[in-house]
Amino acid sequence: MKTRHVVQIALVIGSLVIGVVPVTLANDRPDSVSIGVVATITSIDAHHGLATLKTDGGEVFELPKSRSWKIGAKVICDRINGLWGPRLQECKPWQ
Repeated sequence: MKTRHVVQIALVIGSLVIGVVPVTLANDRPDSVSIGVVATITSIDAHHGLATLKTDGGEVFELPKSRSWKIGAKVICDRINGLWGPRLQECKPWQ
């Protein structure tokens, strides 16, 4: 009977700790900020439907290809600093 109570208490404490840790880590993370960047389409993988984009700052990203994208074309995207590193989204043709 004693072992059952110890296991129950350990499970309750463990679930409380697991619930608190993500909240603690989230408070230390800076808010995501969107910055407009211009990128050039450097390659297109039609088989996988992916395009490689290189920003003017030299960063390289791989995104799902848009139908209108062609190699060498420029697009303007929102660059987001996320939890797992920067990413591009909402890419549109640059005029």
